[in-house]
Amino acid sequence: METRLVYLENQYQKECDSTASWFEFTDLVIDQTVFYPTSDGQPNDRGKVIIDGREYVIVDTWSDGDNIHLMSHDTFPDDTKGKKVHQVLDWDVRYMHMRFRTALKVISGLAYSMFGATTRINQTYDDQAWFDFEKDEISNDDVVSLFQEVNKVLSADRETSFRYIPRDEFIKDADMMKICKGRVPDLQNIRIMDLEGVPSQMEFGTNVAKTGEVGKVDYKTTLIKGKIGRRINITLSME
Repeated sequence: METRLVYLENQYQKECDSTASWFEFTDLVIDQTVFYPTSDGQPNDRGKVIIDGREYVIVDTWSDGDNIHLMSHDTFPDDTKGKKVHQVLDWDVRYMHMRFRTALKVISGLAYSMFGATTRINQTYDDQAWFDFEKDEISNDDVVSLFQEVNKVLSADRETSFRYIPRDEFIKDADMMKICKGRVPDLQNIRIMDLEGVPSQMEFGTNVAKTGEVGKVDYKTTLIKGKIGRRINITLSME
């Protein structure tokens, strides 16, 4: 039985009850979870689980394709399978990841609509993120205009929404295929993120409900042989 992904059903749910379906030493699989696994540039959630009144700190979360694994500092007891497991997120960490994730999706969509360019979201940390702006020639004006539009969308406090469409339907959408560079997971249904003013995109990460929660995106570019490099670092600030 696959782990139910509660974090996609309610991105703001901070706790949930579950049942241990498998474990080995410090590795625990549960039937449903609020913990997001490391995936597509978004870091794993952290937090704790409580079993029989004892707390176990969760330091890593990963997916094997079917099930979500919660990794603890401590070894789980021999009788853990079938036990009730209460999960609690480190919400400050998750919420920061959500803010960065939404910022990066806005950047990705606008890079495509404004320049026909794609981006590669490579890594988000707790306090910063970076992406590759995959455009042949990048000028300072390009970067300035991109982030002006990004911050305009964010400050408008627009709602994000999500839906699922059949994989075949997704593949027929030329724009969404270009934005994801044709890399479509082998799933029956594809999750889509919709946001006014930004092209719709495939999205299996966790995001904030309204763009105003992201704050303002600040950026830093690097020069390579006198030209602006593709890699751009971003940080977030609340004004």
